[in-house]
Amino acid sequence: MKAIENSKQEIINQPLLPTLLKLSWPIIIGQGMHLMYQLADTFWVGRLGPENLAAISLAFPLLFIVYSMGAGFSIAGVALVSQYTGAERPEMASKATGQIFIFAIFISIWFTAAALIFAEELFLLIGAEPEVLPLALEYFRIYVSGIPIIFIYYIFSAALEGIGDTITPMKIKVFTVVLNIILDPFMIFGWFFFPELGIGGAALATVLSRLAAGLVGIYIMFWNKTQLKLKLKHLVPDFTMIKKILRIGTPAALGDSALALALTLMTAIVADFGTATVAAWGVANRITSVIRMPAFGLGRATGVMVGQHLGADQPDEAGKVSWLGTGVTFIFLLGLALLLLFLSPYLIGVFTEDPEVISIGTEYLILAGFAYSFLGAQIVMSGALNGAGKTIPQTFFRLLTLWGFQIPFSYLLAHTFNWGRQGIWWGILFAKITGVLALIIWFRRGTWKTKEI
Repeated sequence: MKAIENSKQEIINQPLLPTLLKLSWPIIIGQGMHLMYQLADTFWVGRLGPENLAAISLAFPLLFIVYSMGAGFSIAGVALVSQYTGAERPEMASKATGQIFIFAIFISIWFTAAALIFAEELFLLIGAEPEVLPLALEYFRIYVSGIPIIFIYYIFSAALEGIGDTITPMKIKVFTVVLNIILDPFMIFGWFFFPELGIGGAALATVLSRLAAGLVGIYIMFWNKTQLKLKLKHLVPDFTMIKKILRIGTPAALGDSALALALTLMTAIVADFGTATVAAWGVANRITSVIRMPAFGLGRATGVMVGQHLGADQPDEAGKVSWLGTGVTFIFLLGLALLLLFLSPYLIGVFTEDPEVISIGTEYLILAGFAYSFLGAQIVMSGALNGAGKTIPQTFFRLLTLWGFQIPFSYLLAHTFNWGRQGIWWGILFAKITGVLALIIWFRRGTWKTKEI
């Protein structure tokens, strides 16, 4: 109990940079563990053959759309809990957690039912081949059945982050990923006394590990293990607060769904240039997902600090921490981009020995390094807006960058201006620069520095 309570980070009236770094490093490690779990699933399922790998690849964008709902409403949790905490209103922070908790369970049941009913039609719509379809359906249906459990995990993690505790969610994420990695081979191949479930075993291992995390989260919140004292009365629907949750969470959730669609369309543009280019794109994006982790960690930490400072009626401090987090992230990622000028071919070579894929991947990764420096700055400013509860402008600028700049720039440079596949890479760089500049111009007005409570 004391270990959990002591993991809370004091935020108000503390030095900004040390507090920001202390909040962000557990989130970054948690992001890294999530990546480890994805790589482990890919590794073990890959032993079953290419059709099984293709099934997971097909399921991912559909699962990502469902996930985006949980992630979007968890942003409402961070915003409300952090602002009530900063305002020294712990009872309201607990009530907000309870309201988001019951709302997340309600909406997840509806999404699960819809996904199970329309699963086959969705896979046929995105072009599942006959030999892949039954495998994709098996994996997807088991995975989706655990969505209510996964939503619970999102909400309690967001609530703990909102009070300044990023270490407990990290510890539970590490436990979850290790459990998932251990269960994978036993449930896929039927080791020891486990049944051989194939690709379904990979999905079931994930659901069971998330179930364990969800049970731990419920125990922590209901048995007074943090300053959040969740009680049954907090689960009685309060439609005024639920409206606030919807207003904050819906734009973020829809924005993540639009992000999934944009990435699908970008892949289609890349596919015009052949299999080697698609392979290089996939490998390089695995590497950039690692590069983005510090930005996501600092963005979430910035959101928590912004929320608490606004709740404490300190809008100037909220602005300072936003610019500080943005600057630190940009400088750090720019340093990584300079390293990629020299390391890119070696990093691509870890995943493939094909010289053409290495060459194309290197060409993209060098430009992507600089592009993600600017994207990292945008991620942190988006985190600040999430902490303030301003998810509509945050979503607008994300969609503007992807749909208004990146997709048109990449297509026009590749095809209309005949730059070929390099036009796609330059289009991504130009889009990220343009997107963050547009956000900075609006952000400087400071109209976002108002609280939602």
